[in-house]
Order: sequence, then C-alpha cells, then structure tokens
Amino acid sequence: MEIEEFIGLVHLTEKLGLIAPNIAEEVLALIGSGNNKLIDPNILIQNNYLTAWQIRKIVAGDGAMLLFNGYQLLSPIGLGKLGRIYKAKKIDTNEIVALKVLRKRHATNNSETLRFLRQGEILKDLNHPNIVKTLDLFPGTKNIPPYLALEWIKGGSIYDWLEIKTFLSCPEACLIMEEICKAFLYLQKMGISHGNFSGAKVLLDNTSHPKINNFRHGTIFDPATGQIKNQGILSFDYKGLEKHTNAVSTNSQPDIFFVGCLFYHLLTGKSPLPNSFQKRKEMYNGEEFKFNFHKEFEKTLPSEVLPIIKNMISIDPKSRYSDFLQVQIAIQSIRKKIHAEYIINQAENGSTIFLVIRNDKKRQLIKAYMQNRGFRILQANNLEQALDVYNREPFKHLIIELDNYNSFKNTFSKIINESEIRRRYLHTIFLLGKKKQIHIPARHGNTFIETPIDFSLVLEKIMANEKP
Repeated sequence: MEIEEFIGLVHLTEKLGLIAPNIAEEVLALIGSGNNKLIDPNILIQNNYLTAWQIRKIVAGDGAMLLFNGYQLLSPIGLGKLGRIYKAKKIDTNEIVALKVLRKRHATNNSETLRFLRQGEILKDLNHPNIVKTLDLFPGTKNIPPYLALEWIKGGSIYDWLEIKTFLSCPEACLIMEEICKAFLYLQKMGISHGNFSGAKVLLDNTSHPKINNFRHGTIFDPATGQIKNQGILSFDYKGLEKHTNAVSTNSQPDIFFVGCLFYHLLTGKSPLPNSFQKRKEMYNGEEFKFNFHKEFEKTLPSEVLPIIKNMISIDPKSRYSDFLQVQIAIQSIRKKIHAEYIINQAENGSTIFLVIRNDKKRQLIKAYMQNRGFRILQANNLEQALDVYNREPFKHLIIELDNYNSFKNTFSKIINESEIRRRYLHTIFLLGKKKQIHIPARHGNTFIETPIDFSLVLEKIMANEKP
C-alpha cells in the first residue's frame, strides 16, 4: 500500500473510533521516519491495533459497520440459524466477548426473537465455572437488532480439538467429562435441561476447563417434582430420542444420553450416532435406534469404561443413571483406578513410549491403548527420528513394527553399540509381521510380540520393565 493510502487508512480508522488518536499519531510517526514509498498495512495487525477483517471492511467502505452499540466488531467467528457471531470488544472496558447478533430478517419475527434471546434469559442468573456466562442481553430496538454478549472462550469447541487430536486419552476424556458433570449437576439443582447438547456446545480454554454453551432449546422445570415451568423447543436429536423412548425429554435423562455419546466420541474418535443429519433423520423415523460403534477402538479402553458409557446411552431411560451425580462418581472411579493400577509417575507426565509404526491404524490403536492407561506417547515414521529424540530426552520404551527390519538395522545396531546409549536402559518391543525377521542383535531388553497384536501382552511387557 502506498504511503498516502496508508495515511488515509489510519486517519479514517481514527475518525471511525477504531483506534485512539494517540495510537494514530504513534503509527504515523513510525512511518514518517522511513524513506520507502510503500508500507505494509499488516503493521496495524502485528501491533494488535486492527484485525485483517477490519482492514478489509474499512478499505471496502464498510468501516462504519464495525461499531455496534458500544462494541467494536473484531472478526466473524460463526454463523447460526438465527444469528451471526463475532469476536468483539466492549469499547468502554476493552473486554473481549462473543457477540451473537440476530439476523435482520428475523428481527421482525417475535417468536424467532424470543428463541434467540432464550439462551440469555436462561443463563443470565446462572454462575458456574463450567457454563458460559451471559454478559449482556439486549432485546433490540427499531434500529438495533437483539444481541447477546457472552464470555469469550478462545479455544474453540471440543469438535475443533478432535479434528486435530482425533481422540483423547482416557485420563483426558474423564477429566473433561467430570467438569461437564459438575455443570449439569448445577443445572439439575437449578431445574434446567439443555435440550440440544453435543460437542459443538462445549467450548474449551484447555482440556481441563470445558464450558457448556447455547441453551436456546433449554427447558426450565421444578427440580423437586420435575414439573415443567417453561418448555423449550427441543432440538432435532432430542425429539428423535424422545420418539424412540416414549419418554418426555424435559429433565436430565436426555442430557445424560447425549453427554454419553460425547464421552464415546472423545475416547474413540467417532460418535455412536450417525454423523449426517439425513442418516440420523432416517434412524429417528425408522423402527430401530442404530448405533455406530467403533469396535476396534473399544478394545483399547479400560474394561470399566464401556459399561459406564453403555449405561449413559441406553435407549431405555430407566436403565440410565438417574442423575449426573451418579455419572460423576462412576467417571471419577475410572480415573482413580487408572492412577492406582498402573505404576506411572504423573509428575513427569507418565512414562514415555516411542512408536515407530508405519501402519496408521495399528499405530493409532496402540497409541490409544497406552494413552488410556496414562502413558506419554511419542511417534515417528523412522527409527532415525526416534534415535535423535532419545539422545536429547531418553525414553523407557521403544515399540517397532518389524515388517522390514533391513530398513533400520543399521540404526538399531547403533542404538546397541554406541557406548553412551548402552549405559541407558532401553526396553525395545518388536511387533512381528507375517514373516518373522531374523539376525536381530541379541541384547537384554528385547521383547518380541507376534501378530495379531495382543494389547494386554504389550502392556504386560511394558509394566514388567517399568520397575527399576
């Protein structure tokens, strides 16, 4: 951008009130000291004065829309059925919020407006560390559409995390589920059911601090009697569950079901429910409620986990836990058992297992099995990378897929022969393929496991070599 254009951009930004006069002076003084005729407008982004989206809007002549009833819109972050969601800054306090603004086409529809504001109405008097706070609730005027200002959570939804990690370890998932149970226990006491729970409604600052969001479909009931005080419009999935159970979806029972579905998804990387709207619609309209279980990943879970999940997602509500206190106690028992049963130093993030396994499916299953029991997992595609890591940060266990020993025999010999490495104890597990390899240098600490792989046998060998 030419200097003259940039100066005009800064002046316009100041005139709109998007940056303070002293900031504008500072930026202009900075560019005045140079001799270049061009300047990169990204300097405003790098110094956190504006966002890229704001600059595009200003250049396009839409800068005025960035100021909205006491808020400065920083960037769009989502699009819902009823409204648009922005990352925004409250001008008088500089507080960052998630601003949900009702779309103009719904502003004249009273029922849609009430539905939009329902989340704020339900949450305005609630205060819990695992529930997103409502900071501002504006019912709307002739010129300004209704909006909600909600607590800003920077980590995205739990589904965003799963896109990166695919699945979580059992200790991680249990920690998240315990925190979610705390939120639902609080809601039970307040007489509120969610009505549309899924992983998209769980926002994360980090894996130990989830916050439940979006109560637009929620129902208010008497916690003592269960009598409905204010009926919400149930979501598509809650209606589908209700149809197959012949049970009223207004208390905590359906919430327990869909929290159980999320628990399964966290541990296996796949939801037990069909992943498309159309497939779920066909299931709800059919005679049978069909789950999509991930049987291979189920084998990686501690034996106590699946019965808890299957209880939570029982189609018969009478077979489920009666409330979230029972769910919380059950999940806590799993965490305690993992910590007690496996000899792992939690202060050091558990003992480390390094995987050199080329087969993606096999690697993921072994990784899941070991992570679910508290081990720290590192992985690489070749033994050279593992050796580089070992020289910097020695680990206890190395698991190698032995389909092609010739491809890494020199590196493995190096591990055995180099004096610095020999002084350290390294337990190596070879996973034998269909053709058993020979001529592997003999050494103390070698273990061989034949195909098909028995996860419990791998764990047995690991635990035997955990002892000093």
